[in-house]
Amino acid sequence: MSNNEHELAVMKWREERAERLRTNERSWLVLAGLFWLKEGDNSFGSDPAYDFVLPEAAPAKAGVFRFKGGQVTVTVAPGIEMTCNGGEVPTRALLDDQQENPDFLRMGRFILVVIRRGTSTLIRVWDVDHPARAEFGGLNFYPYKPEYRIVAKYEGYAPFKMVRQKDIIGETYDNKMLGQVVFTWDGKEYRLDAEDAGDGLFIAFRDVTNAKTTYAGGRYLLTDKPENGQVVVDFNRAYNMPCAYTMFATCGLPPAENRLPISIEAGEQKYKDDH
Repeated sequence: MSNNEHELAVMKWREERAERLRTNERSWLVLAGLFWLKEGDNSFGSDPAYDFVLPEAAPAKAGVFRFKGGQVTVTVAPGIEMTCNGGEVPTRALLDDQQENPDFLRMGRFILVVIRRGTSTLIRVWDVDHPARAEFGGLNFYPYKPEYRIVAKYEGYAPFKMVRQKDIIGETYDNKMLGQVVFTWDGKEYRLDAEDAGDGLFIAFRDVTNAKTTYAGGRYLLTDKPENGQVVVDFNRAYNMPCAYTMFATCGLPPAENRLPISIEAGEQKYKDDH
């Protein structure tokens, strides 16, 4: 592909990314709550006296999540209409977001799901009519710069390297790094640990632009699969982690090894205010 074709492909990817954020009922833009479950009963609704206080548009008394023995069940309050994946609400334990088919509860304009992060079990809430959806005016990017599309070396670990990694809510994980991408910029060599993304590599990184022109926490990047010891790292496709758009995300932060001492002036810039 020519430089012009690469640029057109990146522009198309950017447009599609913005469209997904705007139209997806479970996009990061419309998150409306994140609640830590305590052992036992956790009442939820818009009533300020309840354990989990939902936005005003929710029913005052919606129900109770019971957290016991690591499992979560839900009891819906009388008169409240709620579905689970379009059907009846189960009496069994709810399937969380780490399962292949999580149980998404729908209550009017609100969607709720159990999520697990490290040692924490939480309830995530979306509001499909969140004002942020109507106010969304698109994403901010640096102009396309062909020099930031870099053919890097790929050095795989045998079989992987374990890295201690934190997320934005304070949990710490052991994460498997599949290998390193090694690239040269202004005559100096830099390395980034990469995770397995199935059909390619996933890289979480920080650089000198963070908190200035890009999101303070860092950015993410996907690549195609390495071939013959090489992989294309296109920083024009660097994108913000979900925490750039909401206070209710649980983003994994870049590992210490992936803090670049240079400015990567390519890819997505700040959305609005940092969270």
